[in-house]
Amino acid sequence: MRRKKKLAGLMGVFFLFLALAAMPAPAGAEKSATWLSIGPLTGPGAGAVLPMTLGNADYVKEINARGGVDGVKINFVPVDSRYDVARGISIYQRYRKTPRMLVVYTAKTGLAKALGPLINRDRHINFISGAGFAQAKIGRAFLMLGVYQDIFGAALDWMVEDWNKKGKPGKPTVGYLSWEGAYGKQALNGGTQYAEKLGVKLLPPEFYPTGSLKHDTWLNRLAKEGANYIYIGGVDPSQTNVIRDAHALGLTEKIQMVSAEWGLMSTVGVSKYPRELEGSVVVTPQLRGVERLKHPMAKLWTKYRKKPLEDMNPFYLGGIATGMVVEEGLKIALKQVGYKKIGGDAMLKAFEQLKGRDVGQGITGICDYSPTSRLGTKQVRVYRVKGGTVVPITDWIMAPDCVKLGKF
Repeated sequence: MRRKKKLAGLMGVFFLFLALAAMPAPAGAEKSATWLSIGPLTGPGAGAVLPMTLGNADYVKEINARGGVDGVKINFVPVDSRYDVARGISIYQRYRKTPRMLVVYTAKTGLAKALGPLINRDRHINFISGAGFAQAKIGRAFLMLGVYQDIFGAALDWMVEDWNKKGKPGKPTVGYLSWEGAYGKQALNGGTQYAEKLGVKLLPPEFYPTGSLKHDTWLNRLAKEGANYIYIGGVDPSQTNVIRDAHALGLTEKIQMVSAEWGLMSTVGVSKYPRELEGSVVVTPQLRGVERLKHPMAKLWTKYRKKPLEDMNPFYLGGIATGMVVEEGLKIALKQVGYKKIGGDAMLKAFEQLKGRDVGQGITGICDYSPTSRLGTKQVRVYRVKGGTVVPITDWIMAPDCVKLGKF
């Protein structure tokens, strides 16, 4: 009898808890919504993701210090995936039922693909780094910046233009050297077809493990096959280490090194190996080098990180630009559905209204989100390492649509 009374008492407490949980918040309670970020804050990829995450966090602090977005504060939750797919899935499962989830960021192509069905099931939306499947098959995944295929295509355009300016006959021969795995192969799915369209000879691609310390074997093979340009993927210091090895082999004197979007960071490779990287080029969808220091939002680095401006990684600004996108999306969603209905569906429809707007305030190119586009931007800039700094050699230029040429 006592056991029954005790059980009944416990059940009563349990149901009281449920009732209280279901009750609306008091009128004066703070309104909030969540942004979940799953990325490598340590390990491979951290060179770009960690500073971007710091930018996300600090811009959210600015929003909340102003009282939030129309009174709704953002709860930014960054969790370290260590660049591991299984760990990333586990993190998502832990947080997927969080109320008023604005967006989930997943940094790693394999993780973004693995979480796709779960994101769809839970009706969240997903920020991803640059994989082309999000643009090829319009769904609930949005590219934070540009797409790997199109950035590679823009690099190929620049190589052809550079080749012609030097008075060289025909079209250049291009080598491709990137990380093993899904990321490294992404740019080729559509980029290979675009090279063929341009008449550029694209050599058989070479892939190196993320932890490689020396890259002589792959570089020598590309050089032997006649590469005039080598496009290098990875996350700095990976590109730096490749070019450092190419310099030691004497290859940088005759082969132009071109880095993919995550390489040649002023605060990483360029500061350590300025002589070896001299003349190298990076194609990127956001401000880099000396220009990053001049942007008004760079002040957040000194405000929150308490470090000299020169120590600001360029992707810190990229993180701020992403924060601006979330802010604008939330503003629209709140107007359209109100606070109680904030979630993935509302944010998806809001993001689709950002096309043609300079949401990133010049940190990135013009936003291209729409019902038919998941591109953070179609625009890129080209920079060159000169005298230990990274300087622009183009303004914003439109990248070609290489995704449409790929197979997904």
